[in-house]
Amino acid sequence: MSPRTRASSLFSLLALSASILNTLTVASPIQLHVRQAQDFAFPGDPSYGVETAELSKVLKCPEGNPSSADDNPVLLVHGTGSTGEESWGSGYVPALKAKGFTPCYIDLPSRAMGDMQLSSSYVAYSLHALSHMTGGGKIPVIGHSQGNPNIQWALQFYPSTQDVTAMYVGLSPDLAGVGPEGLGTRFCDLGEGDVELCAASIWQQAAGSEYYEALERNGKNAKVPTTLIWSKGDEVVIPAEKNAQLPGATVIAVQDLCPLRFVGHLGMVTDAAGFALALDALSNDGQADLNRVRKEQNGFGVCGRFTAEGMDSTVPDTINGAIGAVVKGIILTTPKIEAEPPIREYAR
Repeated sequence: MSPRTRASSLFSLLALSASILNTLTVASPIQLHVRQAQDFAFPGDPSYGVETAELSKVLKCPEGNPSSADDNPVLLVHGTGSTGEESWGSGYVPALKAKGFTPCYIDLPSRAMGDMQLSSSYVAYSLHALSHMTGGGKIPVIGHSQGNPNIQWALQFYPSTQDVTAMYVGLSPDLAGVGPEGLGTRFCDLGEGDVELCAASIWQQAAGSEYYEALERNGKNAKVPTTLIWSKGDEVVIPAEKNAQLPGATVIAVQDLCPLRFVGHLGMVTDAAGFALALDALSNDGQADLNRVRKEQNGFGVCGRFTAEGMDSTVPDTINGAIGAVVKGIILTTPKIEAEPPIREYAR
């Protein structure tokens, strides 16, 4: 591996470990709706490993709780180092509301820096909770960055979720691991003694991790209608195209729709072209189609917009301007561990 390639890969892993994506976006407080905790245990599913009271706290519907399938609920799952409000509150929440959907998101514990197997438990529970709220309806789910392997893990290892999930749309997914195989774990191993460099989810998102090996050997394919949307300009998930592959899924780069478009990892949560593809998938049983999007957008009209209607166009700028502070904050405040979390028995 050349020094340039090594440096690029290490930058990617550092960027991921900082979870730079969304962490300092400032949003106004919102009134969230409280629900009574329900138990959702099903034959064939492993234990969530978390008390029901804790599982039920993460699901939030800032525009009001959906009460039926007619409310068109959508579950949004954020990525590493972020929260639901930071990732989605100024982008997909108002944009989906404007299109007649009821967006809900989850706030994964520890800003999704902890064990991704545990994060997937919250995803699985929330899919059932949202379905229950709507009288048993099937729920579309959208993920960004780490939110994607969390969703895929939930669908694979909690098979009951397949019965309540209408479709899955992934933005900037990292479904294969970041960087050359083994490089990330070697970087995390640089810590000596009491010095640990990586949080649990950083260990797990490195290419060649035991986490991704468990996904691969346990039937990694599209469990529900799936569209994965990636960008050739992704500076965090590298290699981006490889990480967007999932057997049985529709895979589209934003540059397939808008050839000259630059969209980085951070920008995907507000990008108009990415949203147009995601919206098309939501409106067509989980399968986006380029020709249909072009027709609906009057040719390449969407390529002339930076953000979709209703989105806060300053979100990517706000995030990028705060990268330095985010890196320092994550490094100083996030618990680090000396090795990748062991794979749970149900996934071995």
